[in-house]
Amino acid sequence: MPKKKKRFALFPAYTDKYLIIAMTFLFLFGTLMIISTEMGLNAGEQSIVFSLIRKQSFYFLIGLAAIFVASRIHLTDIKMKIMWGLYYAVLASLLATRLFSPKNGAYAWIELGGFSFQPSELAKVFILILGARLLGYRNIKDIKKNFWTFTKCTGAYVAIILLLQKDLGSAVILFGMAYIMALIPASKELKTIQKWMLIFVGIGLVGVVFVLSPLGTKFFNLFSDNYMAGRFLASADPFAYQYSSGYHLIMGLIAFSSGGWFGVGLGQSIHKYMNFPNPSNDFILPIIVEELGFVFGLLPILIGYGVIFWRLIKNSLDTQNIASKMIFVGTFAYFALHFILNVGGVSGIIPLTGVPLLLISRGGSSLFCIMAAIGLCEGEVIYNKKREKEKCES
Repeated sequence: MPKKKKRFALFPAYTDKYLIIAMTFLFLFGTLMIISTEMGLNAGEQSIVFSLIRKQSFYFLIGLAAIFVASRIHLTDIKMKIMWGLYYAVLASLLATRLFSPKNGAYAWIELGGFSFQPSELAKVFILILGARLLGYRNIKDIKKNFWTFTKCTGAYVAIILLLQKDLGSAVILFGMAYIMALIPASKELKTIQKWMLIFVGIGLVGVVFVLSPLGTKFFNLFSDNYMAGRFLASADPFAYQYSSGYHLIMGLIAFSSGGWFGVGLGQSIHKYMNFPNPSNDFILPIIVEELGFVFGLLPILIGYGVIFWRLIKNSLDTQNIASKMIFVGTFAYFALHFILNVGGVSGIIPLTGVPLLLISRGGSSLFCIMAAIGLCEGEVIYNKKREKEKCES
């Protein structure tokens, strides 16, 4: 019998295509809005369009390469010697940022020959791998010891990012990812620790409510000269600090209100021509809503993120593999924390922390690293589906 010709497949076997489609949609939508924003910043120069398309395409291609590699490497294939080598390499890169000039008050970047990279983004991806490797297998003899190892490793990263790099947003996200991942393993040895961790979550939520309350505002007034305290105060009443810490937030709120339901039109933003803070990065959402409105600007982003959240949650519920669950949940936290801090910050719900809106904001480091995290998720999906097929055939 003649052999059947293989049909062309846009997605490899077992791939979660919804995850890839949503990621690609958000990237293309974000690139369109970055071009619109940068055209305003550069007085409508046509050459900026081609330059941005080249840069965004380059970052997206290396991100696809990261997905290809990450989806084909299973956690059990990584020896612990290699794992610790990677840990110290990331640690060294975090420390190396102090050798370079700060941006917006943070020592978060390594810049060499026109190329810049943010090591804290790489740390987020590595924490996904390290946590799943140390805590994600049922046959671990001393999981409690591994838990404290994971805690110390995460603590070292968070301390460097917070104290040396002075990057509160990245420190909060990295800590949150590791904290949520550590709640996943269902082990008797960790039951008491996880119980206390949940109690601390409750205490933390009470603390957040206090910080955002009028009483909390009065408390932070005592430290109004401090940069971070100023951001807390500005989120409570930006117009009281319109010429200092509240200026950025006011500009964003005006852009939101100008857009309304359907926006002023693509490329027609007024605020991007003004002294608007980071319009293609941290504050890209107000420009999107100003130009496209809540219906054509915010809603597509919510749908794209909604699909990603749905697939990550579904994949985590569909597998009994703890390591896979940790990768899915950790990536969910990666996306969700960025979304909450960015959207909450630019809308004045919470203090500004200066984190990008993943797949939408401009930034090669964040794009490459979140695509690598998606690649890890795809790898776990493929691995688990192959295991299920093997069980059915045996």
